[in-house]
Amino acid sequence: MARAMVRPRPLRVLIVGQQESLNTILERHLRQRGYEVRVLLRGGEIDLGSWVGDVLLYDMDGDREGAREGEGEKLLQPPRSWPEARFTVIMGSSSVSRDRLEELGVVAFLLKPFDVGRLLRYLGTLQRLVQTSEERGDYFISDRQGAEGNRARVLIVDDDVDVAQTIQQSLKAVADYELAVAHDGLEALERCVEWRPHCVVADLIMPWMNGYQMMRCLKRSALPSPPAFVLMSALTPRQLERRPYLREEKSVVYVEKPFFVEHLQAAIEQALQKLAPATRPLA
Repeated sequence: MARAMVRPRPLRVLIVGQQESLNTILERHLRQRGYEVRVLLRGGEIDLGSWVGDVLLYDMDGDREGAREGEGEKLLQPPRSWPEARFTVIMGSSSVSRDRLEELGVVAFLLKPFDVGRLLRYLGTLQRLVQTSEERGDYFISDRQGAEGNRARVLIVDDDVDVAQTIQQSLKAVADYELAVAHDGLEALERCVEWRPHCVVADLIMPWMNGYQMMRCLKRSALPSPPAFVLMSALTPRQLERRPYLREEKSVVYVEKPFFVEHLQAAIEQALQKLAPATRPLA
């Protein structure tokens, strides 16, 4: 029996900020895309009823006004009374350290002024993840086998095109994987939905969305069986230990740069063993 076509629900986006003009511009663009939008002014009354957002767009500029030098990041903490959302995207006029963003669980940071098209690309990718997790719970399980039936699919993600190509060629020479390449975190998320890899080998530090943020997106999408992760990083084991948000991810295998391809292959095999038995490649 053919499955009835179900129209996907719109992405729910909650905008929180003090700049009414910016809120209005963002709301107009998002509604034109068919998203369901709610806008809250910070300090105003919060009453969303049963409405729950998928994405929180949080303008941090109001938090930092009046802060003494060096205190801005301490104030960058969304109030606990705010409604929770699967994904948090922060906007601001000044930069925030990578560690602080990771501690807050942010999946992306947009430095003002930014191209609205960039924001729309983030939201479009997140919408695909939400729809995939809600409409096809077995999406990452039933279709995991590749064209050859049992080869592990490995997605390589690095913003350096030459590095990504070198890793792809090196792995091809030593292992019988199906290989694909992406050059930023958003492209990688799109490939995860379309290609359904068993393992993602990603650089920890990348523009647009880094390896850890990409991993967080997949985790918060509530997909029943996201891919295993190998994160490549120039950070030493001691430096990784000093970052609690990295230590919490027990399902990740880290590879310190520079590395030999045999070390990377061993890390991939270790990561694949962390997958649930039903979702591992057959060989």
